[in-house]
Amino acid sequence: MMKSIILLTIFHIGTVFALDNYCVGVRGNGELVPAHWSGMSRIVENRGFPTTVAGGSSAAITIFFLDALSRNHMYSEQGDIKKLEQALLLKSLVPHITYLLREDVKVPTMMRLVSNIMNIKEGGFVSALKKAVTIAKDFKTFMQVLGEYGRLLNPDIVIGLRENFSFYKGQVAEGIKVFGSFDAQNDMAILYRKGLVDFKQLAIILGRIADYYAGYSDSKVNTKLSHFMSVCATPAKNKLWKDLVKANPECQELFEDSLSEYYSNKTIQVKDHRLGGKVSYLRKKTIKRTFPDKMVFEKIGSGLNAYPTTALLIGDAVERYKEYTKTYEQSHAKDYEQFSLNFNTEISYGYWGSDKGLQNLSNKLPTLFKGDLKSSKFKPLSGGIWFEVLGTSPAEPGLSQILKIPDGNLISRQNVINKKYFYKSFFGILPSLKAIPWFNENNPTKGVIPFRSDILSAGGWSDLHPTLVLKASGCEDTVYLTRQGGESVFGQQIFIRLTGYTDTIPFWTEIREHNRDGWTNLSPEVEASPWNKLYNLMNPTSSFNKSIKTASAVYCTNWDKYYVFKGEVDQVVEDAYYAPIFVNDEDYRHLYDFGGDPTHQSEDGFPGCILKNF
Repeated sequence: MMKSIILLTIFHIGTVFALDNYCVGVRGNGELVPAHWSGMSRIVENRGFPTTVAGGSSAAITIFFLDALSRNHMYSEQGDIKKLEQALLLKSLVPHITYLLREDVKVPTMMRLVSNIMNIKEGGFVSALKKAVTIAKDFKTFMQVLGEYGRLLNPDIVIGLRENFSFYKGQVAEGIKVFGSFDAQNDMAILYRKGLVDFKQLAIILGRIADYYAGYSDSKVNTKLSHFMSVCATPAKNKLWKDLVKANPECQELFEDSLSEYYSNKTIQVKDHRLGGKVSYLRKKTIKRTFPDKMVFEKIGSGLNAYPTTALLIGDAVERYKEYTKTYEQSHAKDYEQFSLNFNTEISYGYWGSDKGLQNLSNKLPTLFKGDLKSSKFKPLSGGIWFEVLGTSPAEPGLSQILKIPDGNLISRQNVINKKYFYKSFFGILPSLKAIPWFNENNPTKGVIPFRSDILSAGGWSDLHPTLVLKASGCEDTVYLTRQGGESVFGQQIFIRLTGYTDTIPFWTEIREHNRDGWTNLSPEVEASPWNKLYNLMNPTSSFNKSIKTASAVYCTNWDKYYVFKGEVDQVVEDAYYAPIFVNDEDYRHLYDFGGDPTHQSEDGFPGCILKNF
């Protein structure tokens, strides 16, 4: 009897451990980021919250929100209810951002940028830019047309417009044309052209959304958010947001009531006097809404154990890139040399995390995955805060040029929050329209923020399948949230261009043709190339295939089937919520039997989610 009790106890502990201790790797997907939130909501409502997460590009935004959710202290103490509440908040991210666009009276103008940048609705920032490019013939008019959105424009662009209006107006027009297209094949200036969006300003905006979910707001907001969760978490189980509000309309009302409390200006009572001060009375006074601005300055790993990532230029490539960029601008983009670097010595894959976690990865990756090319490129970025991650990892070529990386070890929160867009003139009263840059290249201590020396960020496309990092961090049970098909076409082509392998890999411009199943019949040169060792789906020892094999389960969406630019957000969300899940070890099947899987099959067996039989 005692032996049976002991065995049952061990089984129970093991089951609880398996349920509570799992990790998630998130594949970056650009404007399709709502698929992350939908897929994660289904994972969380069935498995609970992960202990460790990793990802780059737009996945950095997703794991930032996950970190915020992990810090919220308003959840139920009952585990089954808690995970439903966390899943509900993940489902609420798309309606939250939609609300920001719609409520233009209550919501500060800056907050509306999120809706536009994430392509959930048209209009806003990019539309204002198009109008300015079309009708403005001088810098002053350009900024007037752009209006309140002006301070969302990359300040380096504004400085350029003031110094050489004709050239930079053309650069803005090009930037609008290719915005979000991620065309590493035909966009010759993709590595040089300054990005339209100030991703550091975007980081602050995303931080304010995250503060709401972390519970960093005032008691009135938190009370309403808590009430929304208590009423709607259980009815939301196994439902999309649209199905929840159809069955329970009060959930939409309760959620938007909490958002209104968070974003609206505050009304307070102040004491005033009349009749020469003889009579005192209370009157209402509206004061401008302030935000906590806390989450974006949190240290990576201080809450949820997280490993966001970005591609790094190192060594001689840093100064060479700066010189090439100067030539591009001085020649007005008419006579410049394409930039490339040495893969062996001038590129690394940087990861932020806690100091302890990064040290552990530095020790374990080389031995655990000996011979794996991606793992050999690991470089720790210690002391990081979310501001520097969000300002660089999602800022990929096509949206931004290669960037300096803020140094989270030295950043002053007040300098960031209080940064003005323009210097002042006329005795400090009126704006001079001379934009204030974030960095001071000649004297970093005089800039708004310091930057990490000797490295640059090329964006988070470099590791879109971060399960090897999670395994090395100690994860035994990892879910890989991805989509079917090969590696990102953009990621492969930007990698081939950046590393100078365009001549070695003759089919690089047609890589899409066999991307779903991979490339075979390679020449010895292509077979020996870093591209083949990292990304080729038909190479059984590629880092991509090792990453799929390392995951316990692969959550396999088909998000590339839909186009957010065409308004297919609901389709993206629904596909991601009901995506099939494949396990690499049948011992884990019971943990990932969520129900509701689609009955349809892919014609070629879900490549990129299921390992091929080589």
